[in-house]
Amino acid sequence: MVHGRNALTKYKGNLGKMKIKMITFTKWFLLNAIFLTAIFFAETKGAISLMVKNDVSYLTVVIMLLYLLVSGFVGKLCYLSDKVAEGKERQAKKFLARRAEIGWFAAEHFFSLGLLGTVFGLCVATATNLDPDAQVTTIVAGLKQGLNTAFYTTICGIVFSLPLQGQLMILKFKLEED
Repeated sequence: MVHGRNALTKYKGNLGKMKIKMITFTKWFLLNAIFLTAIFFAETKGAISLMVKNDVSYLTVVIMLLYLLVSGFVGKLCYLSDKVAEGKERQAKKFLARRAEIGWFAAEHFFSLGLLGTVFGLCVATATNLDPDAQVTTIVAGLKQGLNTAFYTTICGIVFSLPLQGQLMILKFKLEED
């Protein structure tokens, strides 16, 4: 029994010497937890399913999947920024800042994908209006389908871009520390 206590005391002593602060990664994690909780509650109300079901371009699915991939990548960068070894800060920060550009590129282009969905949706909405023999119900159904695609892809592009930009700002603040 004494041997077990000595091992525990030694282990606790080593914990005191290790001072890896995971502040940046924790901020990233908390922001993601809040955002994904909001997405979960939106889905319990049927909002996410509604967006996916009514988007004929499937760009909402593309944006959501890209968000998961890029957000995981930014999380890895936040984790690495917290574990930078002493003496290598300048080189590591430069490396991480270059990698973060991938995230900024993706975040900016979520808006572009949303706008692409808007254009696609408007094309779908107006496609049935070009036929002079089309029934009114067909025209209205085409308008509804196209406008749903237009609005939902735009909303999705904005909603998923903003938290990713927030994550990247957390990383940027860490990398700009002196």
